[in-house]
Amino acid sequence: MGGVASPRISIIVPTLDRPDQLARCLSSIAATVRAAHEIIGVCVEDDEATRHAFAEHDVRTIIQRTRGGYVQAANLGLRAARGEWVTILNDDCTLLPHSIDNAIRFLEAPAHRDRIGQAAFFHDTPLRRNVYQQIRIEDVVYRVGHVRGLCYANFGLARRALYERLEYLDERFGMYGADPDFSLKVWHEAKLAVAPCPGALVHHDRIDDDDARQRVDNDRLFAKWGLH
Repeated sequence: MGGVASPRISIIVPTLDRPDQLARCLSSIAATVRAAHEIIGVCVEDDEATRHAFAEHDVRTIIQRTRGGYVQAANLGLRAARGEWVTILNDDCTLLPHSIDNAIRFLEAPAHRDRIGQAAFFHDTPLRRNVYQQIRIEDVVYRVGHVRGLCYANFGLARRALYERLEYLDERFGMYGADPDFSLKVWHEAKLAVAPCPGALVHHDRIDDDDARQRVDNDRLFAKWGLH
C-alpha cells in the first residue's frame, strides 16, 4: 500500500489514538484531491486502530516505536515524501473541495512562481487577534494569521525542495510553534513570501487546544526571532 507511484503531492498526517477523526480527515482527502497524491501517515506502534484506518485508505504508514511528539512525526513524514509538493494535515481537520489543487495552481501561477514559497490555507479558527486576512463562505469565517505583520500558514503547501532547503520543522517547538516558525524561515531564510490562497480552505475541529503549551511555544518563537 502507499498511493500512486509518482505522486504530485505528498500529504502528511501525524496522528495518535483518534481513529474516528482520522477517518474523516482521510475521507476528505479522497473526496477533494484530484492531483496524483500519496498520503503518508505517522503513528506509534501500539496504535492498532490507527494502523487499521491507514490500511483502509491506502496510506503509506510510518510506525514509531515510541511517541516523539507531533513535530517529530511530521518531519518523519516530510523526509519520506516523494511528491514535488507537500502539506501537513492534523487528524482533526477536513479539506474543503479543491483546496489542494487550488493551492498548487496558486503557487505555479507565473506571477507567484518565483516570489511565493508557501501558500497559506484559510481555516475556521476562532481566534480574533493577529488576523492577516479572512473570508466568509456560507456564514463561516475562515482566517489566516500573521506574526508581526508577516503572513504564516497554520496549514500550508510548499515544494518538498523548500522543506529540504530549510531543514524541515524545528523540533524544539511543539505543534503550536512549528508552523509559524517554518513560515518565518520561508520569509527570512528563503527570501520568499507566504501568501493566503483564497481557494484553499480547511475545517479544523481544534480538539487539542492547550493554552499553556501555546504560551510556551509563543515565547520560544518570539525569542528565536527577536520579536519581543
